[in-house]
Amino acid sequence: MNPENRELPIAECFRDYTVIEYLALLYPRLPRRGLQPLFAAGRVRGGKLPVSPRARLGEVEGLFVVGGVEDVRPMDLEVPAGGVRILHEDDRSIALEKDSGVPVVPGRQGGRGSCLGFLVSRELEEREAKELERYIRPRVVHRIDRLTSGLVIFAKTPGAERKLSAHFEAREVRKEYLALVLGDMAAGRKTLSVPIEPGRKGRMRCGANGKSAETVFEAMERFGSFTLLRARPRSGRTHQIRVHALAAGLPLAIDPLYRPASTAPRGRPPVIERLTLHARSLELPPGWGGERRFSSEPPEDFREAVETLRLGAEADPSVE
Repeated sequence: MNPENRELPIAECFRDYTVIEYLALLYPRLPRRGLQPLFAAGRVRGGKLPVSPRARLGEVEGLFVVGGVEDVRPMDLEVPAGGVRILHEDDRSIALEKDSGVPVVPGRQGGRGSCLGFLVSRELEEREAKELERYIRPRVVHRIDRLTSGLVIFAKTPGAERKLSAHFEAREVRKEYLALVLGDMAAGRKTLSVPIEPGRKGRMRCGANGKSAETVFEAMERFGSFTLLRARPRSGRTHQIRVHALAAGLPLAIDPLYRPASTAPRGRPPVIERLTLHARSLELPPGWGGERRFSSEPPEDFREAVETLRLGAEADPSVE
């Protein structure tokens, strides 16, 4: 038999995995969408016969890939340019804290690094000293914008992935962001229930034909021309907080996509030079079990911007 077609090892603890879940576990650098063509071409075999990606591993008599997996393009594992830190880890999930500029998943062009790439790189390093039974495959269950700093959570098993994804889909996960916006929100609390749809050039926009979206904004501190808001998105649409804040007349103080510097004549907050949005906390529902609450304090640039605005507001008697 061709060495590339050798039978793959199977640990008893993974027999409830589907075949594609197991291949993704064995080869964490390979995206699952990249493994799909192997099945379509009949190259993934159970014994001598092609096997379905949805077949359970325990139902397969031997497993191998004709020709191996060398022709599947791996994901970019470059170390992220910014920082990524582990806040919490247990047998089902990993909570990370990322800097602004670090994407959650690798971009199509690569060359930037990502949270997922960080976790996969760590897993591959650890495999040099651990048994097959302890292998994991980090799984994305939600995302935050590349330019947003803060908290993001990953699943470690297919079961955890399905359960977490279901919680997010059912809007049972409480998410909280800090947003530094331009303008003075007079009300203490404002709720926007406005659908969001794709716009032009990578933007999203409010539109009647979009998907339902709801965000609750609460004023935490007012600094005259700027306000620090607590934002609680009750849905998970792309750019949701950025689009809803803009629709409310309170655009993020710095937002290169929705408020370019060339169109921001009313100034920018001092110190900070990036998107003024931070994912601060995430709370899973009681049905999750185990650790449910995770938090990430805003990084130094965000804290310094708020403190500078606070000192300026204290010195200005016109600011309440």
